[in-house]
Amino acid sequence: MSVFDFDTQHERAKFSSSKWLKYPNRDILPFWVADMDFATPNFIIEAIQERLKHPVIGYTDEPEELLATFVDWAKRRYDWYVNPDWLVSFTSVVPGLSAAVASVGQDGDSSLVMTPIYPPFLDVAEINHRTRTDSALLLEHGRWVMDFDDIARQTANPSTTTLLLSNPQNPTGRVYTPNELLHLGEICVRNNTLVISDDIHWGLCLDRNLEHTPIASLNEEIANNTLTLISHTKSYNIAGLQSALAVIPNEDLRERFTEAKSGWMSGVSPLAYAAAIAAYADQSTWLEELQSYLRANRDLLETVVSECRGVSMGHVEGTHLAWLDARPLPLQDLARYFESHGLGLSDGVEFGAPGFVRFNFAAPRQLLELGLARLKTACECAMPS
Repeated sequence: MSVFDFDTQHERAKFSSSKWLKYPNRDILPFWVADMDFATPNFIIEAIQERLKHPVIGYTDEPEELLATFVDWAKRRYDWYVNPDWLVSFTSVVPGLSAAVASVGQDGDSSLVMTPIYPPFLDVAEINHRTRTDSALLLEHGRWVMDFDDIARQTANPSTTTLLLSNPQNPTGRVYTPNELLHLGEICVRNNTLVISDDIHWGLCLDRNLEHTPIASLNEEIANNTLTLISHTKSYNIAGLQSALAVIPNEDLRERFTEAKSGWMSGVSPLAYAAAIAAYADQSTWLEELQSYLRANRDLLETVVSECRGVSMGHVEGTHLAWLDARPLPLQDLARYFESHGLGLSDGVEFGAPGFVRFNFAAPRQLLELGLARLKTACECAMPS
């Protein structure tokens, strides 16, 4: 019997939801930003309410309870030993990416990004006076995979000081296997290229035979060459209450990261800390039920896409994001075209991949079904008969 309700549709536009206010006064269903349309679990809400019993909400240092709870969580979930001294608290993964890149090398160095990728990955090099180089993911038998030969070649250049990893991968939905991550980690260790790993979608593995693996958990050598950025906010649907942790076993790198983020990154809300502690302490059925619901949504989406002419997709192993290949459609502006059919999707141009769109399927089933009907109609109208 389900404990959590994923079917209820909640009114969000009246509460200034960024997702739902993007298309004001237009009949466009928003399936763009990675924000789930489900209620935040009750135990997270209760933890926030408990903190509100104290009348002062001021600047707050990271609670020792957060660090201890995270250490226990890493051991329980991954059998991953994390020393609390390795942890650095900060606001969210996106500014963490910038601070991480700034922690290594010097102006003019290269930062390697595997595309397609979440848009901030594409900007972080320039923000930090680095040069971005790209390595395209390869679609093999319906799975997006890393081009290890290209990665080895590019990281062999001494100026390539960082490699940015998204795992589970946004937007393709890959959950990289331990063997893939081990191969990548060994290449980067050999070539002295720091791995900056964004693991924010850790709790959203949909295939039952797959589990998320933090690359830093594989062995000590790779851990010392990795800066892991992790947060609970996606898995527990509290994107608006930001809080993240960096796991940095390398002491010198940890000091440089802490210095790089100081002075410009805002502090974390005490309410966000309360939510984080509740999330990492969670041993309820929340994640299991969420994954099950998303899995059914994923399966429905894959079935509908298989019936659409002009659109295809690789299998989504994790996240709640589908990466649709719409290049066969005879269209110049995909996002605008789908909006004209009542669908708000993320344009692949923003991810470094024109001709694709990203579809966030973390929605109540009835809403998703309405969106998929519109997707089918849009594809039928676009393709010549």
